[in-house]
Amino acid sequence: MKRVLLVDDEPAVLMALQRVLRGALGPDVAVDALSDPLLALAQARRCRYDVVVSDLRMPDLDGVGLLTLMAAVQPQAVRVLLTGSSDFATAQAAINEAGVFRYLCKPWNAHELRAHLQAALEEAVKQARQAAASKKPVPA
Repeated sequence: MKRVLLVDDEPAVLMALQRVLRGALGPDVAVDALSDPLLALAQARRCRYDVVVSDLRMPDLDGVGLLTLMAAVQPQAVRVLLTGSSDFATAQAAINEAGVFRYLCKPWNAHELRAHLQAALEEAVKQARQAAASKKPVPA
């Protein structure tokens, strides 16, 4: 089963994201949602995720910081930043510091959001295949 983690400090946004994604990613995708980035980081230490989607502006730990830490805890997880800001410097930091796969803006278009998350899941599968292939011994 594939797993997606949604992190946003606004419960209404989390519920809206879950509503948009419910069933859209397929029956073999579980979606977890947390409103506290520090709890999300703790959860990631216990549970493997294929995709992590984080809001940018949150108390205690912003989205770039969270996704940077997620990269250390779960380097295989594909990271997506969801934000109400379209600031280029923030997008650049997200890509450079946290290795963000996609930078998505609020408010989102439901169809586009589902397509971006499906692409993130496909990227996770692709990365897993590449990692498995690189571990195979080379024939002599």
